[in-house]
Amino acid sequence: MDKKKFNHYFENSNLWESYLKVESEMAQAQAKVGIIPKKAADIISKNSSLEVVGFRNIQHSFNTTKSLILSIAQELSKKCGSSGGYVHWGGTTQNIIDTGNKLVIREAHKNILEELSKSLFKLSKMANSHSKTPMLGRTLGRNAIPISFGFKVAGWIENLVRLDKSFIDAEKSIFCLFFGGAVGAMHGFENKGYNFTEALAKKLGLNNSLVPNRTSTDTSIHYLVSLSIQGMIVEKISKEILLLMSESINEISEAQSKGQIGSSTMPHKVNPQIVLNVISNASLLKGKVSSYLNAGSPVHEGDKVTNDTIDILMRESITLSYELFCLFNLLLDTIKVNKKKMKENLYDAKDYIASENLMFKLGKFIGRQKSHDLIHSIIEKSIKESVSIIDNLHKSKIITKHLSMDEINHYMDPKNYMGQSEKISKNASVLGLKYSKLIKKRLLKSDLNVRT
Repeated sequence: MDKKKFNHYFENSNLWESYLKVESEMAQAQAKVGIIPKKAADIISKNSSLEVVGFRNIQHSFNTTKSLILSIAQELSKKCGSSGGYVHWGGTTQNIIDTGNKLVIREAHKNILEELSKSLFKLSKMANSHSKTPMLGRTLGRNAIPISFGFKVAGWIENLVRLDKSFIDAEKSIFCLFFGGAVGAMHGFENKGYNFTEALAKKLGLNNSLVPNRTSTDTSIHYLVSLSIQGMIVEKISKEILLLMSESINEISEAQSKGQIGSSTMPHKVNPQIVLNVISNASLLKGKVSSYLNAGSPVHEGDKVTNDTIDILMRESITLSYELFCLFNLLLDTIKVNKKKMKENLYDAKDYIASENLMFKLGKFIGRQKSHDLIHSIIEKSIKESVSIIDNLHKSKIITKHLSMDEINHYMDPKNYMGQSEKISKNASVLGLKYSKLIKKRLLKSDLNVRT
């Protein structure tokens, strides 16, 4: 789906169609529990579409009333004859808008989940194919010990799996019905409020609330925060990719399109493009979290300022979330892994990068701490004197008392100290593919299976 089609979710025509759907299902649920006549409900449902009621009719009325849902109810009522008197029975504006918006958000959210599924699939393939690709592990910006590139990607996979779990919790929270009338205490439903709202929730594929007030904004904030977590995770992954693209490392590159220019003034420059756009969008999405929390404090039993603010943030954030995942997937399709450079960088540090391995092997004889201090002093002295670390290790009588030169060479070879990188990579690949499929399975359910 392209950006233009995605934006259609939040166009007035689509939103108003959703509000009419809520009016229709509201009437049917009320008829089911005996609040309004079944015949009236059927007539209301038959006419509850924008094609029948008319976009321009609603717009013209709205220009006068300044109340959108009142105008929708009035125009729908006109189409229903004598049954029109039962339109919008006991509901209030926020009930219709909140519920209708949630139906639209759910459809938009499915597109976000589809892109998340794609990301997990792509990263799972990457982790598996590079489970043995050796590279430098780095901590605090310095060389650490050897890993495989697949191991690094494995961490990204688990980040996104946890994001999906966060989405699942947020889905159960946001896709919940709050439908209690003017102040939420079900005044207009003839003591049949819970029966009615349970029937309506079931029809719409939503959870039902115990207290259907108009100020439980935490459910929407919960979902919005999960989008900011998406921004944080994608930013973290993309910044790592950008670092690996840096000229001094050059272990990853971004495929360049024909005729692409890196700099307007420096002919030699080949700059990445997509990853920078991803990081920019991710930073924007992540940064919205403070606005969410500030917006989530309504007063009394209804607060239009809070409602309007959250609606704006929701539209902006969902659109940004979808665009971010689309860009991220484009990045994953575009990046090229430079296995040769990864190996070169690793073996540039081969004299010391696997020293932990030697420390553990020697530690079995003299203890870990003594082994650590001895090897550290040899490496430090060798670097200071610009001499071979391996040669100085060979010259240590304490080390050679317990280990042969061949054993020292073997333990200090980076390729022999990859830990469980390969196993972790493959396990994460399986996990990512599993969740990619589970997301697709969830998408087959119209309600995302959120009803508890």
